[in-house]
Amino acid sequence: MDRRGFLKGVAGGGALGAMPLAAMARLGETGAAGRPAAVIAQADSPQALALARALATGLGVRPVAAGGCELGSFAGVTGLLDRAGPGRVIGVMDDASAVIFQQIAAARGAGLVMDTYRRIGVASLVAFAINT
Repeated sequence: MDRRGFLKGVAGGGALGAMPLAAMARLGETGAAGRPAAVIAQADSPQALALARALATGLGVRPVAAGGCELGSFAGVTGLLDRAGPGRVIGVMDDASAVIFQQIAAARGAGLVMDTYRRIGVASLVAFAINT
């Protein structure tokens, strides 16, 4: 069995899904200990909302649905990061929104902990965790 076939089988089986993000959010690194993570989802993507709800339920928090204007602007992303406060932020959104969100968070000193790409139906989503 070649490596590519193995990885496709593992990814298809869900072993490399977004659920490790929930486990990573519990690890105490740079102020995240004892504080639940914030989960932010793209509001116009039902798949992103469903995945974010599942992650948030596992963490015992409520997900925040953010629209395209919030995820596509500096002021919107900084507002979401301010609302989340210090700790872990888990985002579930499309590729473009994830790049913008991660770059603005990095400019504010946040560090990327983990990211993963998922295709759910016709939607291609990015799920990531950052330390703020």
